[in-house]
Amino acid sequence: MLTTTLLSSCNVIDDIFPKNDKEDRDKTLAFFGDSLTIGAGGTAPYGNIVGAALDGRPVTSDGIVGQIASRIAVRQGGVPLKISVEGNKLNGIQPVKITKLSSQFLSTPSNSDEYSRTGSVNGVRCTIRRSAITGQDDVYTITPTTVSIIDVAADSEFLLEDAARLKTATQILWYGRNNIGKTGAEAEIISSLESSIAYITLPARYVVLGVLIAASENKGTDNYNQAASINASLLAKYSDRFVEMTPPTDAEMAAISYSPTADDLKDLENLNFPRGMRMDIINDDIHLNDKGYQIVANRVIEKLKALKY
Repeated sequence: MLTTTLLSSCNVIDDIFPKNDKEDRDKTLAFFGDSLTIGAGGTAPYGNIVGAALDGRPVTSDGIVGQIASRIAVRQGGVPLKISVEGNKLNGIQPVKITKLSSQFLSTPSNSDEYSRTGSVNGVRCTIRRSAITGQDDVYTITPTTVSIIDVAADSEFLLEDAARLKTATQILWYGRNNIGKTGAEAEIISSLESSIAYITLPARYVVLGVLIAASENKGTDNYNQAASINASLLAKYSDRFVEMTPPTDAEMAAISYSPTADDLKDLENLNFPRGMRMDIINDDIHLNDKGYQIVANRVIEKLKALKY
């Protein structure tokens, strides 16, 4: 009994019988991206399928429609957010206009919805909100959650609460769809991913998803070639942590009881997801439906299991 007490008090037992990292680590699955991450075109984020398949692990899906990679990386926390505010100080609990942002991290050309994120500046907890009116510049405000009139120097760093909370999670990063067709897309996507991965608490647990080809981007088109080149670079860089967005295989379709139509087979020949797994190829050639997201989810599940995350 004496020996046991002494060993326990010196933490020697922990050295002799180390705790299982899998038991202690954060079980959260954090999905960061754009509209694909939140399952636009389907009925729920594909991350929900992943979490349910992995013993009901907690899931956070953080996506904003239409966003490019650099803005996603700010929401994820990898790229610091700097702000300047009107009058260089907070105003009690009243909203104060943000006059300068290092990134319009809540903005999107896709809608005028209000988006917000909570965090802190100079130790004061605040909420940043994005408001938009069609045809006008977005307006960002910052509102303290408690009365505060502290000074806020120009280009002060705003620490995002969710980003900090999810640093220890296993992260699934799906960046780049909205960069396709733009100059410098590959450099921005890779830079954003590098910053995001560096932000994750070591040992970093993450996977990177490839850029999804749109229904109209059949092989040979400029956008197809750009996306294919980016995916090749991502595969080379992230290797076993990369999840392909190639068309579903026969085995993958059989696993979800999907029988391709004649039109689907033409899409597959063009190295594209079949239209039967798309939301609506006439009005929306990017987003998937529930069957398409099931394919993506199954690939992520398989990858996370293989990596023992």
